[in-house]
Amino acid sequence: MILTTVFATKTVQFFLRMSIYVVLGIVVLCVRAYNRRKTHDRLNKRTEHMMKHTKKNKDGKYPWEEGVPVVKRKRW
Repeated sequence: MILTTVFATKTVQFFLRMSIYVVLGIVVLCVRAYNRRKTHDRLNKRTEHMMKHTKKNKDGKYPWEEGVPVVKRKRW
């Protein structure tokens, strides 16, 4: 009888602890996904704003598209 009560309380404690960990883990994953989506949307909006307000040259290219392409240096 004593053994069953000890086993039952240990099992209940373990179940409660694991339930709390699972719930907290799900909450953390939801918050991270929400923030990631928010950041992604903000970056897209700022990029769109930057592209709209950056002047192009006569060929229709942005300043970072002009010039000679960078050639990688050969290894030693």
